[in-house]
Amino acid sequence: MIRKPADCTTKAHIRTEIDRLDADLVALLAERFGYVQRMAEIKSSPDEALVPERVDEVLDRVALAAGEAGLDEQLARDLWRRLIEWNIEFERRTIAARLAQ
Repeated sequence: MIRKPADCTTKAHIRTEIDRLDADLVALLAERFGYVQRMAEIKSSPDEALVPERVDEVLDRVALAAGEAGLDEQLARDLWRRLIEWNIEFERRTIAARLAQ
């Protein structure tokens, strides 16, 4: 049974819901990473890993969605910026390794 925050009456209830959401977030991040892996397979140069316009577009879209959902926009930007930075480095390494073969 999923409880909304207002329906949680104990710390255990809250921890259970946070754990459930963490598992969902991990699954979604893993799914997202599958697309990052595929992008690294499609791109032909490590220089293609960073597309500044795309980074800005994603950060703006995420901040807007966060604000609409009641999440701090700066927190969302910071989280996604870190995620994107990691993805860019992953793509660079993966593409460079593929080209070295």
